Order: sequence, then structure tokens, then C-alpha cells
Amino acid sequence: MRKIFLSAFSAFILGLCVYHQADGVKKEQESFTVKLNIVDAETGERIGGIVRVYREGDDSPIVLTGLYDRLKGLKQTATLAGWHVVPAAGGSTSLPKGKGRIEAVSGLETVLAREDFDFSKNMPEEVTLKVRTIFRPEERQLIAGNTHLHLMKITQEDADEYLKLIPAADRLKVMFISYLERFKVDEEYITNRYAIGELKQFNATGVLFNNGEEHRHNFEGFGQGYGHVMFLNINQLVKPVSIGPGISGAGNDERPLKPGIEEARKQGGTIIWCHNTNGFEKTANALAGRLDALNVFDGSRTGSFEDGYYRYLNIGLRLPLSTGTDWFMYDFARVYANVPGKLSVPAWLEAVKAGRCQATNGPLLSLTADGKDIGHVENLDQPKNVNVELTAIGRHDFQSLQLIHNGKVIQTAPAKAKDGVYTARIQREVRIEEPAWFTARIDTEHKNELDKQLFAHTSPIYVDFKGKRVFDVETARVLLREMEEARDAIKARGKFNADAARDQLLAIYDETAKELKEKINKRGK
Repeated sequence: MRKIFLSAFSAFILGLCVYHQADGVKKEQESFTVKLNIVDAETGERIGGIVRVYREGDDSPIVLTGLYDRLKGLKQTATLAGWHVVPAAGGSTSLPKGKGRIEAVSGLETVLAREDFDFSKNMPEEVTLKVRTIFRPEERQLIAGNTHLHLMKITQEDADEYLKLIPAADRLKVMFISYLERFKVDEEYITNRYAIGELKQFNATGVLFNNGEEHRHNFEGFGQGYGHVMFLNINQLVKPVSIGPGISGAGNDERPLKPGIEEARKQGGTIIWCHNTNGFEKTANALAGRLDALNVFDGSRTGSFEDGYYRYLNIGLRLPLSTGTDWFMYDFARVYANVPGKLSVPAWLEAVKAGRCQATNGPLLSLTADGKDIGHVENLDQPKNVNVELTAIGRHDFQSLQLIHNGKVIQTAPAKAKDGVYTARIQREVRIEEPAWFTARIDTEHKNELDKQLFAHTSPIYVDFKGKRVFDVETARVLLREMEEARDAIKARGKFNADAARDQLLAIYDETAKELKEKINKRGK
């Protein structure tokens, strides 16, 4: 009986193998090799981008062998799947015979092209996808950059391919990766293996690469702490890279971020605060002028603009917006910075620090006040009506464009669709009788192709009035309370060898709070 069972089981396994082998041959016969190209429909120029392909009647995109996976390192879901990179020179893959649909997009600058195909009989050697350009940032001297990227759990060869292919396909021109330490876990942080500074080995991609440092403190391995800051365009690592036993596995919480920031500054580095509202030390460093820009939504949508950014602007700080993508390029998020003249990493960073920039993962914005662009500081000696104009344009329904004046929405315009492009425009006369700032932003819950909620926000245009900046007393008091809460949390959670060491760290908060109180007493009643 046992022999009969074994013979039957063996025959079943053999039949299963033959079936799978035949099925594999059948699928191979049902596909053919083709070179895919993406071109600008208007100029005919070959451009990089991403594509995905569906068989007719199938809701799941197919795997495009031979093309690099745009979603490498990301968790693919039903709404986030199938995207592959097509370089500007084109790329070869296998397409199914029969009918289906192919989609293509290039950065944020084009519409999403959709083409049905029927390769039942005719199987071309090349397929060229024409994508229609919505806007050309270079016409406004706008250069796209990403200020925050790490890669992990992939090989060095894979990391090289990732950096060579994906930023260029997303139409970025400046890319910052960063060295990051975390006890034991960082053995898998592959971007830590690149040299600090300029990475010339990627110049042929048309993207300028620079490797900096993420300097940070955590009370626990992945929780809240003093905060995270990027040091960009530095010459060597600022050590210790990570501080606090929660992340470094040793030591105590006696070292703040301040000395590391000061060391990076001595190297000529640019200092960018990470993760929007995260970190106890953010306000102390912002008020002391130690930050060059604020990264929003780099890694998550932590906090809102009102929670932190507008508070800083409303006490007279001039802090530009920036953004990146942290772990892998999970989004199209980028900073468009206005760089007149020759592009270089220092020139791009100077444009960001000057506030000539906007952060977006969707539409491109514009903002002017009496014809002056983003980052401009206007000085008025007497009341005046200022003509403010703003626009938004993109391939997604961003729902509404908003004009922000001193932290308040003063006008909204709906997004209007035409030929697959969404636009909005606001033009308004604003009476200025006191210091002011203006920004443009969108307000929507809609998502892009990478399944991320859309955002777009400019850095401000500032208006000083009779030599004074905006200073809202109630906002200053809110920031004072925030620093007091940070002090209490540090005292409760921090590990210090002595009370004197703890008090020395807390003195950073005390000094900043004292200065802010003095400003309140001068401005407030």
C-alpha cells in the first residue's frame, strides 16, 4: 500500500513540475523583448521617467524584467505597485503579447500618459511613449533637489544603480544622501559606505550628489529626543554622529545638538532641521539662528505648518522650507530652488538659505508681491496696498490654492481641470499697515502616483514695516510654553551623571527663553 502511495505521490510531483515548466514556456512565448523610450511630446527630446504595464482585464501591473524597480525598498500595495524606471537612453524589457495598457510619467513636470496597445500580431522592437509637459521649471531657473535620503538592506551594487537611475528619472538635479549611525542596526545602512562630500562618480547621471550627515539625539532607538538635523556640504563627519544612549547604545543625554551644529557651521555646512515639528531642541536652535531651513514631511507628515513653521515666521524668523524623503525615495517630494547662473551644490544651497524655494510633491507654485518673487524682503515706511499674485499647476487635483498672510488663510481658489492639467490662480490687493509675510500653499487630501498625500508650500515673501518684522506676542508665549514642556520632558527622561551636567544642557533653553521674554516685554502689553 505504501509503495502505491509513494508511486502516486511521485507521479503527482513530476506532473506538477512538468506543468510549471510548460506554463513558464507558455508565458515566455506570450511575451517579447522591446525597448521602451519616453520622449517630450513637444520637443521630441528623450527623457527619463517611470512606467507600468497592465494586461487587459488585469488590475495588477506586471513585473518589467530588465528595468529597475522604482519602488525598491518600499512596501508595495494594491495602489502602489508596478512602477519601473526608464532612463533617458531607454530601457529594454519584456511586454506581453496581446492587449493591455501602459502608463508613463516623468517627474512632476508631465501629465500621466496612458496608451492602450495590441501586440497580438505586431510586436515592435521599440515602443516610444510621448508625455506632455505641464511646466518647465528651468524656464524660471528652478532646480529640483532632495535634501534627505538613506538606503538600507540592499547591496552596494544595488545602491549604485538606485542612485544612478531613480533621482534622474524623477528629474531631480541635486541629491543629498547622509551618513547616519544607530547602534548595531546601522550595519545595514548602505549609504554610510559612500565618502563624505561630493560624489563625482554619479556626475554622468546629470544629478549633483553630495553626502552629508544626519546628526541626531534620541531617548529611545526610534522615539523622540532633542531632534534630528542635516549637515549638508560638509568636509568630514561631525562626531559623535548620534548622541544619547537610546540611539548610540552608550553614554548619556548630556550633549545637546548645539555643539554639533556649531562644528558643522565651521566647516561651511548648511544646517537643515528634519521632520517638521519633531525634536525638543528645534525652537531653541531656530530662535538662536542656528538653522538654515526647515524640512517638512521628510519621512512622514508629522505635524502641520501651523504647529511650528508659522509660529517661527510670526515672531520674525526668516526660515525657508525644504524637504527630502528620508528612507528610500518613497515620494516625488522635492525642493525647487531658484538658482541663477551655473548650478553647483553650494549655489543650490545658497538659494535655499536665501528662501528662493518651495517644497512640493505635486504642483508647482508661484508667488509674487508687487512683482517681487519668493524670498524677497520688502521695506515699507508707510501703509500701502500690495498686489499679491499666486498660481499652482500640476497633473493632480490639488483641490485648492491658498494665500497665507501672517499665518492665516485670506483667500482660496479651487483647482480647475483642463486637458488633464489642474491650475489655480489668485490675485489680490492686500493693505499693509504693519509687518507681514505671505506664502502660497495647496490644501488637499488627494494623493499622487506613489500613494502619498499631496503638498506644496512656498517659502515666504516678507514685508518689514518701518524697520520692524512681524512679532506676535501670543505666538511667542506659545513657544515659551513649548520650551518649558521640553525642559520638563528632558528632566524626566534624560540620563545625566550629575545635576550640574543636566543644568548646563537646560541652560540652552533658559537662555533662549530669556531672550524671547525680553522681546515680549518690549513688544507686548
